[in-house]
Amino acid sequence: MTANLKFPFSTAPEGGEIKQVADGVYWLRMPLPFSLKFINLWLLEDDDSWVIVDTGVCNDETEMLWKQIFEKYLGGKPVSRVIATHCHPDHIGMAGWLTEYWDIELWIPQAEWQQARMGVLADPETSAKLMSAHYDRLGIPADAMKRMRRIGNYFKNMNGNFPITYRRVTGDSKIKINGRIWTVLIGHGHSPEHASYYCKELDVIIGGDMLLPKITPAISVSMEEPNGNPLQQFVDSLEQFYDVPDTVLILPSHEMPYYNLHTRLDELKEHHDQRCQLIVDNCEESKSAMEITEIMFAHRELNDFDILMALGEAVAHIHMMMYQGKLKRFANEQGSWEFIR
Repeated sequence: MTANLKFPFSTAPEGGEIKQVADGVYWLRMPLPFSLKFINLWLLEDDDSWVIVDTGVCNDETEMLWKQIFEKYLGGKPVSRVIATHCHPDHIGMAGWLTEYWDIELWIPQAEWQQARMGVLADPETSAKLMSAHYDRLGIPADAMKRMRRIGNYFKNMNGNFPITYRRVTGDSKIKINGRIWTVLIGHGHSPEHASYYCKELDVIIGGDMLLPKITPAISVSMEEPNGNPLQQFVDSLEQFYDVPDTVLILPSHEMPYYNLHTRLDELKEHHDQRCQLIVDNCEESKSAMEITEIMFAHRELNDFDILMALGEAVAHIHMMMYQGKLKRFANEQGSWEFIR
């Protein structure tokens, strides 16, 4: 899928190091404790300070690497803002620590801040009941359910001491950094109000998880919105990026920076069309969400975390087809959902 993309950098920065990718824009990486081994973060030089975009997960290693970067690269200037693309722990896990360390604000879309705060404040017993009801409908065995609950707690712990106040970023925000304007583009589906940041003058866009070059972002039907249609929201959100010139350098949250944005948008839409058609083709007889997940991911061996993500993705594709009238949903004798063409 990446044959038509251009990757201008052959290597990524090592831990605790930075690499310049545009005037005043620096790339760094932090390790992750799951299958995606690293997240790309961005350090933007401002007039008399620095701006951090996304933070890494909350753990001792990430804290150590941030301190190393502060000592080695800031040149005595403070960090004045932490800006977030969205609410997932690899992006905002260290937001509390960073904002306290520098006594600064977190800039983030309102729905992203709310989602993160809900996760931090959620009552474990209530969350367990909600999760059980959601996965019961999807036909998940009881032993697998226990493992998925442990994964949910694991994610909560990666968020750290999340900020209780924030500065709201919206789709019409124009953020001035180093004399240049960064325009906010809001996407949906991967998270409630994912913010990408586009600087026309630099011809650079910080794409977050919306514009990954090789993999596609996780798009799941959540237990809080069990009838949601996030994949349709995601696909619809891609259209706005065609207004960004194809010359732009895309700085994604995972993998390598690249060129040829419009080609990648076409690839993303085609990929999801193919996955949806695969599901429809295999639902001549009714199938559970778990059975459809096994068809979609027959080429991969999945661990517990992968199963959770794969199931969410499968249901997102199923719902898109259901709302387009290509699949029908009904409850079987056990009360679980099944789907048929």
